[in-house]
Amino acid sequence: MKFLLTIICLSCCVRLFAQPVVLTDEGRVDVQGAVQYWRDVRGKLDINAAQSIQFIPHDTDRAPSFGFDESVYWFKLEVHNRSSIEDWLLDVTFAPLDIVELYEQDDSSQWIRHESGDHFAVTAREIEHRHPVFVCDIPANASKTYYLRIKTNSSVQLPITFWERERFFKTYFNIEVFNGLFYGAMLIMILYQLFLFFSIRDKITFYYVLALLAMTNAVALFQGYTYLYLFPSMTWLNDIDTIFTAPLFIVFSGLLTRAFLNLRHFSPLLDRLVLVNMILDVAAALIMVIFYPSIPFVYHHYFVLIHCALTLTSAGYCLYSRYKPARYYLMAWITILLATALFAISNLGFAPGYLSTNYTGLMIGCVLQMLFITFALGDRWNQMARENEHAKELELQMRERERERLEVEVKLRTLEIQNKSERLEEVNRVKDKLFSLVSHDIKGPLGSLRLALSMMKAGQVTQEEFQTLSTALEARFGQTTEFVENLLQWATLQLKGETFEPVTVSLRSLAEEAVNLLELDIRRKDIKIRNNIPPSFTAFADPNMVKSVVRNLLTNAVKFTSAKGSVEFNAWKNGQQVIISVADTGVGIPPAHRNRLFTLDSITTAGTKQEKGTGLGLVLCKEFVEKNGGRIWFDTEEGRGTTFYFSLPEEGQCELPSASQA
Repeated sequence: MKFLLTIICLSCCVRLFAQPVVLTDEGRVDVQGAVQYWRDVRGKLDINAAQSIQFIPHDTDRAPSFGFDESVYWFKLEVHNRSSIEDWLLDVTFAPLDIVELYEQDDSSQWIRHESGDHFAVTAREIEHRHPVFVCDIPANASKTYYLRIKTNSSVQLPITFWERERFFKTYFNIEVFNGLFYGAMLIMILYQLFLFFSIRDKITFYYVLALLAMTNAVALFQGYTYLYLFPSMTWLNDIDTIFTAPLFIVFSGLLTRAFLNLRHFSPLLDRLVLVNMILDVAAALIMVIFYPSIPFVYHHYFVLIHCALTLTSAGYCLYSRYKPARYYLMAWITILLATALFAISNLGFAPGYLSTNYTGLMIGCVLQMLFITFALGDRWNQMARENEHAKELELQMRERERERLEVEVKLRTLEIQNKSERLEEVNRVKDKLFSLVSHDIKGPLGSLRLALSMMKAGQVTQEEFQTLSTALEARFGQTTEFVENLLQWATLQLKGETFEPVTVSLRSLAEEAVNLLELDIRRKDIKIRNNIPPSFTAFADPNMVKSVVRNLLTNAVKFTSAKGSVEFNAWKNGQQVIISVADTGVGIPPAHRNRLFTLDSITTAGTKQEKGTGLGLVLCKEFVEKNGGRIWFDTEEGRGTTFYFSLPEEGQCELPSASQA
């Protein structure tokens, strides 16, 4: 039991007092946990005050890692040189540290300060290297105490390695060769993808070029290459590059993710989340530029973690949605994003510090990412090629359909030309018929009038004969007037179109007006007129056209109705149409005449009192009704009468004719 207590006490003593760093002839010693530290919250401590402080031993076997902390950290190293080597180099293998100060005593016990870090020009360093490297002269078999003061806006980490000078340069030469191969491969891939972009003008290829540049810059930043080669003396540019490294990676890889996965189509929510994360990180970077160095880089790391999670989730979701190119994209990003996430977690202090100082994972992830993203782009190009072939097939089909459409259009145009030719022949035939009608229906009454006047002038007509003659002439002139009026309306409609001005019209009033116009003929035959159209019935139509239709239909009804007969007006609604009927008890229409009733080929017959007609009135009725958005038809029974029907739209339902129709 006493033995166990002794072992426990010795273990506690080891933790209370840090073990010294022992240098051997091997030429390389990793300090790891053999270091003591003190957190200077106010940042006012100097080297003289630091000697009197009881430093805290680091309680792990790994290099110190405290995450993002604005405090100043002091570290104490007890070094015993048990080798024959006196010229040693102290290598702090974490490049992004801002200010690193090394304190050592000279032979006269005076403290000497050495400065390094990316807030100092490279030429100000003792060794022009991408890491803070200090020259340490330690006599053989001697001991020495070193103090390091760290002030940084990045993650507070202190991985230290003591090197024998020659071995340091040999080892880093091999490392630089390996790193050179990596950056050369990245550069070749960037140039290759850039060449492809200029060849195919594909925006996804351009986004990939930008993402490769951002990844290469991120690795180079943490390895210290951007500081060493791009901004060796302009340290403020190094700060700007550090601020925008994470946002550039998030923005360019986010653009690539959204475009490559067509994320807006598969998941608008994930697409918006990726976009919002990009915008917020860029906004944080701009705020950091304004208030630097008050704001630490910790926020970038959280945005990077969110971005990694969103990218992997998006690729997995698109693969789940059976988007085939997503499989290579997921494989391409999973390694680099996991390595980036572990790197960020380590910088945040949630994982051992060696994860953020070992860049092999990031570099391997970049190489695998290049390999698989090439497969992904190739798979996508193959899909694009298939889609292009499909598009060509569709284009050929469209051309074939267009050719067929043109053939149909040519046939229709040919048919239209034939119809126009037939129409011209019809017009010539109509012209001949009109001339015949004009010579017969106008020349006849004028000849009768001339003969009557000659007989009256010669005194050959008695009073009774004059009375009979004047009655006959009056009837002939009434028919001639009706014919001339219909002829003028029809000619106007055919030549320049009738003015079409629809308004709300009262159907009962139009019927009454037509009855008043034909009152003399109605009285002569003692025909009974029944106007059953309700006063409230209206239609939306041109009043002059409807008036002509009603007048012509009533004229025909009176003409073909015997004495003591009747004519009846009715109206009713059918949906959005108003139906008007004009029914007579006349002689009806013979079957041979019915099919040609609304054409100029219609055969006119004399009325019940031998009234003559031309057939032109029903042609006008059909054209006027159709112009008002309706139709006209009839129902007849020979010997029992005829009923004409026509429809008109209700209020506001009429469709105005086009200019070519008007």
